[in-house]
Amino acid sequence: MNDFFQPFGMTMTNGLKKMLNPDDLEYLSFDQAASICCISEERFAKWIEKGLVPVIDVKGKQLIRSHDLIQHLVRHNIRIPDRLLQGNIKKILFILMQTEIPPAMTSKIIWALYRIKQQPSYIFDFIEFDATTELKIITFDPDVIFLLQQEADSQAAEQSISKMLGKNIPIHSFSVEREIDLDALLAD
Repeated sequence: MNDFFQPFGMTMTNGLKKMLNPDDLEYLSFDQAASICCISEERFAKWIEKGLVPVIDVKGKQLIRSHDLIQHLVRHNIRIPDRLLQGNIKKILFILMQTEIPPAMTSKIIWALYRIKQQPSYIFDFIEFDATTELKIITFDPDVIFLLQQEADSQAAEQSISKMLGKNIPIHSFSVEREIDLDALLAD
């Protein structure tokens, strides 16, 4: 316990009690998860109480799966700490530049996203282009962006997104009218 806080009846955890290697991060205790996310244990407990992060029981201990914690962070536009990103995980942001997608393309996108979700090497989010797009780009910090749009809007949309980035990352534009092979693109 930090001696400074002791008279106030408070404890302060500013790091993990031991160094974690990537294999240790599959399941996290509440204090480990709070520490990795740089939040207080009290705030993390509130996330648990509200049901925002699922808790599982492993051999009598209540733990958090790192994947569930990552999904919570993505949903709430909270930056994913590098310590949670094990190995060569690629963060992919899909941005829908228009509100309607032809049904055939919608089905293909859903199945492609389902296949991606099954692979632990990808974290993705799917958003509509709006006033919060820049916030999502900043907090999600994607490794690659896929724009789904009408063919005519391609250049303007890519330039708009590029201005928000602050760094050079690949942006791929696709027409919602044509079939795309996401699996092949992600293999690059």
